[in-house]
This record gives sequence, C-alpha cells and structure tokens, in this order.
Amino acid sequence: MDAPFNVLSLEDSDLDFEIIREQLIKAGYKLNLSRAETENEFTSLICNNKYDIILADYNLPQFDAFEALRICNIHCPEVPVICVSGSIGEILAIELLKKGAVDYVLKDRLERLPFAVKRAMEEAKEKAVRRQMEESLRLSEEKYRTIFENVQDVFYQTDLNGIIKEISPSIKYFADFNSVELIGTHIVELYHNPDDRKKLLQLLIKKGEVRDYEIRLKTKSSEVKYASINARLVFNSEGVPDHIDGALRDISERKLAENSLKQSEERLRDIMFSTMDWIWEVDEKGRYTYSSQRGVDFFDVAPDEIIGKTPFDFMEPDEAERVTAILAELASKKMPIKDFENWSIGRDGKKICLLSNGVPILDNDGQLLGYRGVDKDITDWKQAEQELITAKEKAEASDRLKTAFMNNISHELRTPLNGILGFAELISEPGMPVGEKQHFLNIMRKSSTRLINTVTDFMDISLITSGNMALNKKVVLLNDLIRSVAEDYEARCVEKGLNFQVDFDNTQQILIETDAELLVKVFHHLLDNAVKFTREGSILLSCAPFENSIKFLVSDTGIGIDDEMQEIVFERFTQETTSLSSGYEGSGLGLSISKGIIQLLGGNIVLESEKGVGTKTSFSLPALPIQFNDKKITDEEPKPAGESVVMIVEDDYFNLLYLETLLRNTGIKTLAARNGLDAVEKCRLNGKIELVLMDLKMPVMDGYEATRLIRKLRPDLKIIAITAHAMSGDEITAFEAGCNDYLTKPFESQVFYSKISKYITLKTDSTKF
Repeated sequence: MDAPFNVLSLEDSDLDFEIIREQLIKAGYKLNLSRAETENEFTSLICNNKYDIILADYNLPQFDAFEALRICNIHCPEVPVICVSGSIGEILAIELLKKGAVDYVLKDRLERLPFAVKRAMEEAKEKAVRRQMEESLRLSEEKYRTIFENVQDVFYQTDLNGIIKEISPSIKYFADFNSVELIGTHIVELYHNPDDRKKLLQLLIKKGEVRDYEIRLKTKSSEVKYASINARLVFNSEGVPDHIDGALRDISERKLAENSLKQSEERLRDIMFSTMDWIWEVDEKGRYTYSSQRGVDFFDVAPDEIIGKTPFDFMEPDEAERVTAILAELASKKMPIKDFENWSIGRDGKKICLLSNGVPILDNDGQLLGYRGVDKDITDWKQAEQELITAKEKAEASDRLKTAFMNNISHELRTPLNGILGFAELISEPGMPVGEKQHFLNIMRKSSTRLINTVTDFMDISLITSGNMALNKKVVLLNDLIRSVAEDYEARCVEKGLNFQVDFDNTQQILIETDAELLVKVFHHLLDNAVKFTREGSILLSCAPFENSIKFLVSDTGIGIDDEMQEIVFERFTQETTSLSSGYEGSGLGLSISKGIIQLLGGNIVLESEKGVGTKTSFSLPALPIQFNDKKITDEEPKPAGESVVMIVEDDYFNLLYLETLLRNTGIKTLAARNGLDAVEKCRLNGKIELVLMDLKMPVMDGYEATRLIRKLRPDLKIIAITAHAMSGDEITAFEAGCNDYLTKPFESQVFYSKISKYITLKTDSTKF
C-alpha cells in the first residue's frame, strides 16, 4: 500500500493502542495512526482531519462507543467505524451495528482486526461509488425539479467568471429585470456590494456549495433587497469545476421582521438586565433553566451555578420544607404563584425575602413543563413592616406606661397640694395652739417642697425630651459642691437611721468645668432614690479622679431592682412599679432625668443592682481635674445695710408683698416698681438703690430689656433675676442681659436671705420674723 492509511483510534489504554498498531502494521498497512482518549480530543480530530477508518473502544471514562458513533454520524458519516472492546454482549453489539458501526472486534482476539478493517474499507468504497452515482442523478433531477416546484425562487447558472448563462423568469418579481436582458451579463451587476460576490465565490471553492447564504442585492431601480442564496459548484465528467448553479429567495420581509425581533429581544434583554426584579424559569422538577442577571446579584454566584439548581438549594432546611409543600400543591393543580413570600440565603449569607409570582408553562396537551416568573426582593419592606409592628407594640406599651405615669403625676400633684390647702385652712382657725400650728407649718413646707420637686421633674424631662435643656458650664470648686450636697443629705439619713458616708479626698482641692446646677440636680435625684428605697444600712457618696475623667458613685443597701427592670428604668415614663400603692412618693423620673443630664454633660451613667441587696449608680464626666493653686475664690464683699435701698420689680401683688415682708426686719428700705419701664426710670432718679430684685416676665417691658437699660445707666448696680419660668436656658439669658445672680420661684426664705446677703449685709436676727 503506497498511500498512508489514516486511522483514528479512540483508546485510553497504552497497551491496547500498541497492540492495535502492531496488528495493522503486521497486516501491511502504511499507517498514519492518530489517538484520542476523551470526547473533546475525538471531536476535534474528526472535525479537523480526514480519516479512512475509526476504531472506537467501547467504554472510556465519561465516554463510550455509542456517543462516538453519534459524533461520527454528524461530522463524518462516510467513515466506517469499528468497535474495539474488551468485553461486549451480543445485545450491545447489535445496538452498535444499528447505530452505524460496521463491525466489532474483541480485544482478546485482535488478530482478526486487519480482516475487519479490510472488509470495512471495501464496503466503504462501494458505498462511495454508489453515493457518487446517486449524487449525479440527484443533481440532474434537482435542476429541473427546483425550477418547476419552486417558481417563487430565482434560479440561475453562471460560468466560473460570473457570466449569467441561465436565469428564471421569476427574476422579474424580485428585481424588475427580464430574464432575457440579464443573459450574458455579469452577475455582479445584481450585487449591492461587489465584494460580497468574491466572498461567496471563495466559500464555493472551499466547500463546493453554500446554503442559506444571506446577501444584499439590488433591483433595476437600485432598491436594496435581502436574498438567501443556495449555490453549488458543478464539476464536469472529468471532475473539473465547470459552472455554478444557484437559487435565490427574497427574504426582505423576513429580514425586516428579524431585525424588529432582534431589536425587541435586545430591548427585552436590556430590561431584564437592568430591572431590579429577578426573572426566572424552571422545569417540571423545579430546576432553573433560565435566570436573569438579578438572580446572579441576589446570590453572588455565577449564572451556571443557578442553572440546574432548585429554589430550595438557596434556602435554609426549615424554609425549604415549608416552601416545597406549598409549591407542590400549586404545581399539582397547575395554579399560578401569586405574591408568595419566601426567604432565601443571599449574598454573604444574609437572609433575603423574595415575593414570587409565576405562571405555569403547559404543552399542547396541557402537561406541566415548568413555571416562568418574577421574584422581587422585599427584604427592606419586611424589615420596615417588622419595625412598624415593633414600633406599634412599643407605642402601645408606652401608652400604657404613660397612662400609669400620668396617674402617678396626678397623685404626686394632688397629694402635696391637698396637704398645703388642708393645713392652711386648719392654721387659719382661731385658738389653734402654737405648737400644733408650727407642726402644721412644717407639714405645709414639706408638701410645698414635694410639689415643687414634682413640677421641676416634669419640666426637666420635657426639656430633655425636646432637646431644649441648655448648658451653663463654668469652673466650680468640686470640694464645695460635694460638701454642700453631703450637708443636705446627712441630716435626712440621720433622721431615718441610715449611715451616710462620703468618700472624697477633701485635702486636694479640685476645680472642674461643668454645669454645677445640673450636676447637683443629678446628685439630688440619685441620693433621693437611695434615701427613699433604703430602710436600713448605709448610703455612700463617692467622688474620685479616674484616668481622664471624674467618676462619681452613689450606692445604697436598699431594696434593689429586678434584673429585667434594670435595662428600662432609665427610659422616660418608666418605673419599676407604677402602682399608686407602692408606698413610695415621687414622680419616678429621677433616673430618666439623671441619664439625660449626664449625657448632656458628655458622660454616661451605669446602674448595678441586686434585689434585696442594694443599688450602685455611677457616672463619669469627661473633664480633666485641675489642681487648685491655693488662691481663694471669693465673692465681692457685701455692702452694709445702712441707707441702702432694694428695689423690688414685680407686677404680681402677692409676690411683691411676700418679698417686702421678707425684707421688713433686715434694716433695708424697699422700693417697688410694677414693670420694667418703671424700674429703669426709678434707677435713673434714685442713686441710693444698691440692689434690684428683677422679675423677668412683666407687662410694658420685661426684665431682660429693663436689665440691659439699667446696666447702661448704672454699670455697678447689683441685679438678682427672679422668675417663675425656671426653664433651662433662662439663667444663661438673664446673665447675658446683665444680671448678677438668679433665683427661681418658689423659694424658701433661707435661700432668699442667702442670695441677697452676698450683696448687702443683713442684721443678725433679720431672718426671723
């Protein structure tokens, strides 16, 4: 054999491959033997090479002879295939022959392989001759059959140079030409672009024929039309190319429809890509057969990691079980999926809630093929919905608490007020013993203090809640502040039989910058609670520098607070108990106010408590302690009473009378002004006025404006602001207007005397009347 024998062996065994080679060489074949071990190698070789015969092993990893036969029938049906196998049953052998194998040879009898190859090649040669004869006959018959059976197409014949030898009359309907006027002309005259004919000719030379080749042609009026061409290169009896036969069909309308469809598909694809919803399709088993880009975004996976999987692969087991039952029920009834909420595991393992809508896909017989639908990510909606539910629950709880709170407030207002009014009526009765009258006066004083504290608490929580509580920070001596607070509570603890301790290094004087009034208010609230809820034992007030802050502590051995209540006692309108029969007076706002003030001062407050053991409340303020340098901060020396005059600026008669009564035995002369304008005028005319008690809210001219004008007339005149507003920020506004001091109504006489004694000397017994 002179020509090489091209053989392709599909074999994964090196030993078997060598035996096959030896058997064929021994039989005298001049081999050009190729080998493939996988499906990809096999397909690539038969597509790019020409073989005389193919020897296929029956069973390879992930590949077998049946698959090899299928690929051969597609790419090289004329090449004979022999199955070479280690063991194959008779039934499989018959099936292989039915699929197109020409023979099969067992590997333990490879000596018969050359004979099988020889017989297969002879049969292939006979088939080739037969095919050639059949092809010649078919070509001859097809020429005339197509002319008569497809009159709507244009049939033509050209020589190899492109000169038209024949063309059907149907060219009239395509291009407005008569067939006669085109005979003998060059076919390129019909091409919109002459270069297209060159490309077509190259394909014909390379492949021998072209089918459904789309091209643009032009009519007699130069209108451009789309045509689909089928053409073949025809050979003469000697096998030499002779001419070209072809047929063209007008596909202009189809191309327009295709272009419209293409634009529509592109538009739909763009919409599907950009939509925030996930468009999907599943088969009858629930496996994804299509997923838009949004699905990839939901799960942060590649598209091929969605295709073939089911929705349940992206769910937690419990959710998958729930959803499976529901979807199975819908599928059994071929019902659509409507607004079905389900939870999946999305990007970074986060749960996402999807709202699914879908319709069943049915075949012509009504059998379910799957579902097609859309998923919307409603995770944010669900979270917002849950937040609304939570907010509603909190609002309802808050409403209940507020109701209880308002009941408590009503109780705290009416109880002391009842004591004040009741004992005032008793005192006014004639013949009341002095001792009993003094006892009733003490009760009225305590009830008044309780009423003032309740109103103050209510105003403070309102300011904190609205964000209107203002700060008036200044440098204060912490030693004096702690000492003053301790003095206030030492007597109360002694009266109740409690041991009151102060843990503070008083040998080291410390200045801090803070709002002293608000800080003292926090101490009062915390110590009030400690005294109120401690029946026996001790109370500790501690203060010490700690790193870059000052740490304060109030602890007691009282009744303590339940664990579950410790997280909410700082909330507004919340107490451990809101019962009116709790046995403890007070508004229950102390801790809420304290927390708000401490946060306003830049610190934080912490509570530790054990029921029946006691409570520790600590807070820190971010203030660096400043060492005091032995200088004594002193107020201006008060002036002697002498001929000094105190002007009382007050529009309310009873308040004016109260102030005049307090000053009656001080040796100080008083002068009254009923509005700010009157006060300015009297200060201008009377130089003996040394101190002004200025009400801030008055008709004609308020106390702020009056103070500013008086300050211009007499810069050194001392002015004490007196107001019933007591709103946070009023004190700062008063100081900015020019006041020297500030006093809030109502006030006790001792507080009043303490204030004015800073500016004018009083008689020793002047505070007794």
